[in-house]
Amino acid sequence: MSFKTILVPVERPKTARPALRHALGLAREMDAHVDVFHPQVDPALVLPPVFDGLSGVAFAPELITQAQQAGEELKGEIKAMVEETLVEAGMADVPRERKAGLSVVFSTMIGAPERLVGARGRLADVTVIARTPAAVSRGESDSLSGALWASGHPVLIVPGIEETAAAAAAPKRVVIAWNASLEATRALAAALPVLKAADSVDIVTFDGKVDREGLAAVAAYLGGHGVEARTSDIATEGYLLSKALFDRVIQREADMIVMGAYTHSRVREYLLGGLTQEILDGAPVPVLLAH
Repeated sequence: MSFKTILVPVERPKTARPALRHALGLAREMDAHVDVFHPQVDPALVLPPVFDGLSGVAFAPELITQAQQAGEELKGEIKAMVEETLVEAGMADVPRERKAGLSVVFSTMIGAPERLVGARGRLADVTVIARTPAAVSRGESDSLSGALWASGHPVLIVPGIEETAAAAAAPKRVVIAWNASLEATRALAAALPVLKAADSVDIVTFDGKVDREGLAAVAAYLGGHGVEARTSDIATEGYLLSKALFDRVIQREADMIVMGAYTHSRVREYLLGGLTQEILDGAPVPVLLAH
């Protein structure tokens, strides 16, 4: 079992490059197909309407033409970024059509990014998106929402830092944040391909949220899949859960976090804060999320 189709939504070439690099690294190790997808925003969704007095609401033709030209230029920049990244990763000879095994295809479609990415992600094993700085574009935010809430498959968030031209390798040391929720269960199941290939796996819970027997049951479940895992309960001692989790990641020198996303509603987490948003804002390593 492994990821065989990896979706990479691309809103802007610069911010999406780390996600593509990571996806290519996984694809190379898992002999998978990478679907690079640009959800092109419909000009009618972003242009201000004008009122011509006769037909009512309309759009100035010159504005539509300019928006279409800008869209084509952006698409060209993204295609160039994809080719540059493949060359940097030593994968310039990878087939550019869907084939069994390692391949890469770039495509685009006009519409609302959240809807398009959600639908596209239903036929992908995982969607890879780079965590950008605080000022993310609407398209990138919508792509994440679509993948997480509407695809039915996990999302892999990678740090948006371009430190190296090399494609990322599959993780070898994984920390699972476990709270026995439905979301955490889905993340655990979705992560099995990477957990099986990892050298070490740690299951952690916080402040007695899950008892010793519950943690042992998770370890036994993973053991049935050939994954040996350690378990521990961490006392947060008044600190944020995210800090306690990040400290454990650093201590274990982990290179991936696995966790459920939005155990509480998005509105509650937006208003009151929550672990998912804290992780999205500051995780130092890739995070595999499922809702």
